[in-house]
Amino acid sequence: MRTVDLVLAGLAAVLALVYTASAFAEPSDASGWVQALLSWGFVAAFGMVTGRVRWASIGMIALNAAWSAVWTLAPVNLGYTLWVLAVPVAVFVARRFAGGRFGAGVLAAAMVWALASPFMWAWDERFVLFYRSGVDAVLALAAHWAVLAVAYLLGANLAREEAGRRERLRVAREQERLAIAGDIHDLLGHTLTLIRVQANAGLAAGDERAALKQISAEAGEALTDIRRLVRSLRDGGSGVEPTAGVEELPELVQRFRDAGVRVRYEGGALPQVPAVSSLAAHRIVAEAVANAARHQEDPDVRVRVEAADRLAVTVASTGPIRPRPGAGTGLEGCRERAASAGGTLSTEQRGDTFIVRAELGR
Repeated sequence: MRTVDLVLAGLAAVLALVYTASAFAEPSDASGWVQALLSWGFVAAFGMVTGRVRWASIGMIALNAAWSAVWTLAPVNLGYTLWVLAVPVAVFVARRFAGGRFGAGVLAAAMVWALASPFMWAWDERFVLFYRSGVDAVLALAAHWAVLAVAYLLGANLAREEAGRRERLRVAREQERLAIAGDIHDLLGHTLTLIRVQANAGLAAGDERAALKQISAEAGEALTDIRRLVRSLRDGGSGVEPTAGVEELPELVQRFRDAGVRVRYEGGALPQVPAVSSLAAHRIVAEAVANAARHQEDPDVRVRVEAADRLAVTVASTGPIRPRPGAGTGLEGCRERAASAGGTLSTEQRGDTFIVRAELGR
C-alpha cells in the first residue's frame, strides 16, 4: 500500500505546484497563498491515505472545508478545483480500511461538507457568484451525495471481500492444522498402543527380548511414517498419501494379533473401492482396534468388512471398560474421515461390548 500512497502524493504534488506557481504569479493575492498552503496539506494527506487512514480521511474533509471557505470569501473567482475529488477518496478509504463506524462518520461529515462544496455555487450572466437554489440546488446536492454513497458502498464491498478472504484463509489454516494433527494421530496412535500392549505382554510372560524386538519393529515403522509425513509437508503436500487401504486390513489385524490383542478378521475378497474410502476404512479399523486395546481389559475384537451398495466396516470389541482419563479425539477424527468419503460413522455400547460402524461411499 505504500506504493499507492507515494503515487497519489506525487500526483497531488503536481497540482500543488500549479497552485504554488499561481500564488507566486499574484503575490499580493492572499487567497492564492492560502490555497497553495492547503494544496500541500492535500499532498501530505494523500501520502498517508492507506497508512494512517483516519488522519488522512479527516484531513481531506477538513482541508476541503477550509478550501470551500476560502473559495467563497475570495474577492475574485478562483475557479473549481480538483481537490474536491479528495472527499470521495476519504469516504472510500475510511470505509475500506477503518471499519464501518468510522467510515459512516466520515460519510456523514462529507455529506455536510457537500452543502458548502464549490459546486453548490454558480455564476449569473454578470459572472456574480451565487448559491444554487430550488431544484438546481437539490440536483447538485443529490449528485454530491450519490458520488459519496458510491464511494462508501465500494469501500464496504471491498472490506467485506477482504474479510471473507481472511476468514477463508483462517479456515484453510485451521483445516490444515487439524489434518496434520489427524495424520499424526493416525500414524502414531495405534502404533503406540501396540507398543504398550507388547511391552505389557512381554513383562507378563517374562519374554522381554521378544517383546523388545517387536517393539523395535513397530517403532521403526512409526518413524518411517513420520518421516514420510514431514517430507510430504516440506514438499508442499497436504499430508500423508494414502499408502494403506482395505487390502492391507488382514496385515493390520495380524500386527495387532502379534502384539497380543485377540482380534478376528471377517471379510473376503473386496471389489475395487475409491482410494478415499479405502484409506478411511483402514484408519477406522486401526483406531477402533487400538481404542479397544487401550480402554478395555483383554478385549475380544471382531472386524468385519462388507461391500454391497456401500463399504460397511464394523468393529465390535468385548471386554471390561477401563476408566478413561479424558475424552479422546480419535473417533471424532474417524467421523470426519468417514464424512470425507461420503459416509457416516456411529458408535454403540451394549454392556461390555463397544461397536463402531462405518458406511463409506463406493
